[in-house]
Amino acid sequence: MRYLLGLALGLLVMPHVLMAQDHPHYTMFMYNKLIYNPAYAGNKNMMSVNAAYRNQWTGIDGAPRNYNVAIDAPIGSYMKPFRPVALGLSFNNESVGVTDNTNIMAYYAYRIRLAKTILSFGIQAGASLYSANFTELSAGQQGDAALMNNINNAFLPNIGAGIFWSGERFYAGASVPNLIENYYDKESNALTNRHARQMRSYYLTGGYIFPVTDNFKIQPQVMARYAGNDKYQQPLNADFNLSFIFFNRLLLGATYRTDNTIDGIVHLQVTQRINIGYAYGYATSQLERFNNGTHEIVLGFDFVRDLNKYVNPRFVKPF
Repeated sequence: MRYLLGLALGLLVMPHVLMAQDHPHYTMFMYNKLIYNPAYAGNKNMMSVNAAYRNQWTGIDGAPRNYNVAIDAPIGSYMKPFRPVALGLSFNNESVGVTDNTNIMAYYAYRIRLAKTILSFGIQAGASLYSANFTELSAGQQGDAALMNNINNAFLPNIGAGIFWSGERFYAGASVPNLIENYYDKESNALTNRHARQMRSYYLTGGYIFPVTDNFKIQPQVMARYAGNDKYQQPLNADFNLSFIFFNRLLLGATYRTDNTIDGIVHLQVTQRINIGYAYGYATSQLERFNNGTHEIVLGFDFVRDLNKYVNPRFVKPF
């Protein structure tokens, strides 16, 4: 049964024309904001490196696997109280069934001070390398011509834009990380704009920190997303997260996703520079009978110049 489910995952992504998947998703989106919104670059006012690994629906052959590495920083001397320009770079890979998609993106953000808040505008540019080994599917043995030719590192360029507004206790953002709806024609080995295309993804995010005591805070967060083009649309989907922060070091949280998934999150600020988190996802749909859950790990490193300087929590770093 699990093998058949893995085969089904492959069949979902290999019609005669290719339609790329939605933007990659991580349960701990609050620690991976850059890949969803280019305007987030430089928000921590220091250089930050974040890595994430996601193993979805463990136990099912061909289930999705993602990993991501991102770096961002404001540009200029760290001695300046505010640096308006920030840059970033990310590398993301996703494999599902017989398909593999590698995404490389560069980010630029320009930030403006508004009273005690920062309003940031961002753009991104990069490309995906898409591969599909259709001949590995058993269906290819039946002589289906649509399954006899593999796709090897198809080059799919893209651009995106976003806006991010943050203050001492809140953040809000809106973004479209993939504006171009690429289409790949296997027969001509070229990009066209006919038939099925990539789905453009739209994101809205927000969060707020409620200080209960000096050592205890409550932090609700949400990420809503929609993906579609003129022929295909995915249902509006959202993650609703509620987290509790203890002593500005330990975060315990739970997320409900409207596609019938419940996730638990634990995150630890090990030092002022190093943080690590783990999330476990449980599908409440019928799919839960065939898998052992979803596992996700994040690891972050901040290049803090002055260890004695208090760093704003910023919804990502609880110091």
